[in-house]
Amino acid sequence: MSNSERRKGVRPSALPNAELAIVVLLFIVLASLYSFVVPLGEGPDEPGHAAYAFFLAREGRLPVQHSDRRQSDVPGEGHQPPLAYTLASLMLAWLPPQERQIDLPGNPRFTWAGGDELNAVAHGSREYWPWRGAVLAWHLARLVSVALGAVTVLCTYMAAQAIDQRLHPAIDGWAPDRVRSKLPLLAAAFVALNPQFLFISGLITNDALLTTLSAAILWLIVRDGRQAAATRSGTQARMPGERWRAAALGLLLGLALLTKQSALILAPIALLGAMERKMEESDTTRSAARQGVTYRAGPLSPCHSVTVPSWLIVPGTAALVSGWWYARNVHLYGDPFGLAAFRAEFATQRFEVGNLAAWSAALGQLYASFWGRFGWMNVPAPAWAIWALAALNALGVVGLVLALIDARRQEPDRRRWAVVGHWALVALPALAFVWVVGFAITAGLVAWQGRLLFPALPAIAILLARGLATWENRQQTTDNKVRSPFLFLGFYSLFLLSLWLPFGVIRPAYPFHTLPEARALERIGTPVYGRFGVAGEPGAELRGWRLEGAPQPGDAPEVVLIWHALARQNRDWVVFVHLVDPNDRIVAEDNREPQDGAFPMTQWVAGDWVEDRHPLPLPPDLVPGTYTLRIGLYDPRTRGERAGVYDRRAKLSGDYLDVGNVHVGL
Repeated sequence: MSNSERRKGVRPSALPNAELAIVVLLFIVLASLYSFVVPLGEGPDEPGHAAYAFFLAREGRLPVQHSDRRQSDVPGEGHQPPLAYTLASLMLAWLPPQERQIDLPGNPRFTWAGGDELNAVAHGSREYWPWRGAVLAWHLARLVSVALGAVTVLCTYMAAQAIDQRLHPAIDGWAPDRVRSKLPLLAAAFVALNPQFLFISGLITNDALLTTLSAAILWLIVRDGRQAAATRSGTQARMPGERWRAAALGLLLGLALLTKQSALILAPIALLGAMERKMEESDTTRSAARQGVTYRAGPLSPCHSVTVPSWLIVPGTAALVSGWWYARNVHLYGDPFGLAAFRAEFATQRFEVGNLAAWSAALGQLYASFWGRFGWMNVPAPAWAIWALAALNALGVVGLVLALIDARRQEPDRRRWAVVGHWALVALPALAFVWVVGFAITAGLVAWQGRLLFPALPAIAILLARGLATWENRQQTTDNKVRSPFLFLGFYSLFLLSLWLPFGVIRPAYPFHTLPEARALERIGTPVYGRFGVAGEPGAELRGWRLEGAPQPGDAPEVVLIWHALARQNRDWVVFVHLVDPNDRIVAEDNREPQDGAFPMTQWVAGDWVEDRHPLPLPPDLVPGTYTLRIGLYDPRTRGERAGVYDRRAKLSGDYLDVGNVHVGL
């Protein structure tokens, strides 16, 4: 702390608090931006996650899975614990009960990897701004993940701050006169500006809540190091009750187990963290005795009279919170995790454990998707961005090595904290990786997704920040003058990358095949009306048409149709466009699915406005004159069965609609 700060009575924490507020605010803005830009359902399993939340809001009960997905309440995700979806469902409760659902047709040509179609679901006119009804509710539910991500950033900062105080103990709550550490802010920035974490935090998902609870557990485990560090520095310390801490860890663990099954990796972390507390007290007492400092334990509480050890409190509390869910699974499915239903839904291409090439590809995909592989793992960030991030990570790793070298010169009682600060920072990423490998063996190649490492994201961010802070500390003098803009440039480069990706990579990957209503009405051309469908179904309306190009013999003018869907279509109709002469003979025609099959009618839902283009090649010997343009639909699977055409009074007028005349000139 500078002399001027001492004279003004300003604590050095004032600036870091302002910087933290800026980082959290940047995260909220960026994550909200991702949630607005990413089309509905274009995140890993988001349609299933959203269906789960809508089901809870609509039915008010937990879903049940079956081996036949057609009988499942929530196909694909009903085996998941319900906590994250319960939070999301609160944002859907304002909808009328009959509207607490959304019809999101899947894209039959989409494949998880290697396909040409990037969109996993159909995106209709309802996704254009302004949002209404279930689409608006979906976007509001995404904001729950944004809020949870902000808490993750905050918990990461506090955990890194606790680690930093282990490494550089404070005196009477005041920062030492040496260089102010950048570790907490760097760690928070690595979480807040991770493009993949921003993407996941903009979806309806259970990954966001699990990451938040993991960050809270990490913070709770490492936070008591401040008192121990203070005692070693010559101050008295008051440490919170061991059993209260164990109960808090058990509560967080139980909530995590109600969020996602991979929360099992947090069980050994929480358990060891509770047991570590006792060893920390003994170590602190011995250290204080060597320094002649009086150590006082925290005030007695009723919990201290109970002889239950902390290593029983953690699993006991977790079982009280989450045990009912796993007991329910045993009752319904015969095992606590519903593995049979899960394997029936998610088993994919097998991962070859003994194949080195498979390992190389899997690890490369895991790394890339930890930082920037969006959509359903099929929209990658540019290679230069991944390589730039790899260079930044490499600097962090080298910085850790330098810190290890420096640690060899420190006193023995501080060496164990000198590099990483706490064992949990290493144990958490290791356990997360073991889980991914186990998941790959169980479910196949689909397991190699960086988001599955996000429970360890706070720990990884602190480790990288520790390494980068080593470089920065070597570039500073004791009066806080920075010799190198290294961290400044790194922070803002990461911010600019995270800001650019939604508009430069993600949104352009998803072409919309529909129009907003206002724009569709502007492009109608010649208004007509005909409702096409089968008896008893709303079908789709033809609202207008126009002709683009010269209608001359030998030319191919384009007929543009404007369709409006009244409901979900149950079959892929083919549109026929006929040009007929006065004798009702077809002189030119075009027969194809809407938009040449790019947006088949089974992907249309109520409210969609579709512009559909059909080239109409005219024979070179066509006699100039006036011809009639005729439009209809037929089903190729039923030998050309045609859809009926109804007028505005729902009266059947035939199986085609004459929309107007075309004048063919010379």
